[in-house]
Amino acid sequence: NYGHDTTTTTKEEDEHQHVLILASNRHLVSLGHEIHRTHLELCRQYHPKFPELEELLTDPFQYRAAIGIIQNEMDVTKANEELNEILSSNQIITISVAGSTTSGRPLADEELNAVNQTCAYLDELKSTQNELTTFVESRMERWAPSVCALIGPALAAQLLASTGGLAELSKIPACN
Repeated sequence: NYGHDTTTTTKEEDEHQHVLILASNRHLVSLGHEIHRTHLELCRQYHPKFPELEELLTDPFQYRAAIGIIQNEMDVTKANEELNEILSSNQIITISVAGSTTSGRPLADEELNAVNQTCAYLDELKSTQNELTTFVESRMERWAPSVCALIGPALAAQLLASTGGLAELSKIPACN
């Protein structure tokens, strides 16, 4: 041991991990807001092409994936085979019907480029969100094994974030 207190080091490492988890959870909340804001911007940009699509696909990532496939194609049925990889058959039928009666117009090259840039940004946000989520969930089993067993690591991480940490969570009465 050579005079080093490994208990202190472990406690310091544990505290550092706890701080990282809490910071990561705060970043996940911020990412969620940025994903929402970016999705709204994407809807605004693609609205002239297919205004009905944002109501038919409310999930930001399904919406983004569908745009990536449809692009500027006015006959949406030509994209059905590719859409089949990301959407249910009911969604595809609904989108095809809406696409055949849409009041939308093809986007100008500049507009389509802006849409594709926003799609790329949304992809980056999703990738960062996935990395942070994986990090937090991988640490949760150690920090709150009982909570993870009851509600799973993802929800446990959100619970820890909303309460401010493990110590704060332990102070909440059972009746709440």
